[in-house]
Amino acid sequence: MTQRVIAHVDIDYFYAQAEELRKPELKGKPIAICMFSGRTEFSGAVATANYRARELGVHAGMPIAFAKKKSKELILIPADRAYYSEVSARVMDILRAHSDEFEQVGIDEAYLDITKKTQSSFVSARKIAQDAKAQVLEEEKLTCSVGVGPNKLIAKMASSFKKPAGLTIVAPAEVKDFLRAMRIADLHGIGPKTVEVLAEKKITTIPKLAQTPVANLQEWFGENKGLMIHEKALGEDDSAVEEKEKQQYSRIMTLKEDTSSPEKLFEESRALADELAKKSNENGVHFKTVSIMLISSKLEAVTRSKTLERPAQKEEEILATAKELFGQFFSEKPGFVVRRFGLRVSNFSQSAREKQKSIFDF
Repeated sequence: MTQRVIAHVDIDYFYAQAEELRKPELKGKPIAICMFSGRTEFSGAVATANYRARELGVHAGMPIAFAKKKSKELILIPADRAYYSEVSARVMDILRAHSDEFEQVGIDEAYLDITKKTQSSFVSARKIAQDAKAQVLEEEKLTCSVGVGPNKLIAKMASSFKKPAGLTIVAPAEVKDFLRAMRIADLHGIGPKTVEVLAEKKITTIPKLAQTPVANLQEWFGENKGLMIHEKALGEDDSAVEEKEKQQYSRIMTLKEDTSSPEKLFEESRALADELAKKSNENGVHFKTVSIMLISSKLEAVTRSKTLERPAQKEEEILATAKELFGQFFSEKPGFVVRRFGLRVSNFSQSAREKQKSIFDF
């Protein structure tokens, strides 16, 4: 059986780091990204905080009013989900290119199956992980923490081992020692209620949990959950890295020279549009929305979109819409200097061919 090599990539304190990226003056200051409810000035909860704020005791889920009391220096920033989604999409495109199989599991984290790329070598996995981290840092100015293991469970736990900007490799022979140093609460997917019940049974370490008969665990937690807890304690996880059905396709490139020319961007768009059209055809989808993404020399990110009257699938339709969007944007902001740019198609509908196939499948 082929030895799997799985990486888990976690963008460090993502929302807060994204805010530091577009507002460099925030760097080094305690900041909390907040979901304001609007009832009062400080009603709502903290979504995430940078490490400086965490040192002051601010953490995700904390009421904003409590967080504010932790320090007068704390800077509260309303969450900008649209901006974070744009940044995330670009990072995920980079990570996807480093994988055999890819699975995004949140706006700031993803699993990469790199078994084929590494030929099951954990030595080669280090190089791939380092390259992916370096590319994200170079192109998006964001740090990531990466864990590599023989399965998703160990990779996920390893990515949290050295933060921020960490890289932890756990080869199959090292799994038992790696788990021995962890708490039961550190096992991904094991909640506080489960930890509490196990503590009542005098089971407080992972080695002791691994030695607990499966029958006992199933008696306490039910058949399926009992087996799941047992497998986690042994560091076992057979789940596959599988990409969820995508709701958009995007391609991004870095220009050889910065430009403010819509004509230059249109010419550079041909290769990207070709890739997106081929991807849409391969997957039997039509798109109704075309977007341009522009990243300036100052790392400002801008997106402009247009929804088409009818679903489309051809390169020419992407290019025509992109040309229109470039023209409109630069007529408004002629001085915007572009360093990187991309195209995106979204708002998918199934092709007539696929719909016909599904009818006959019944």
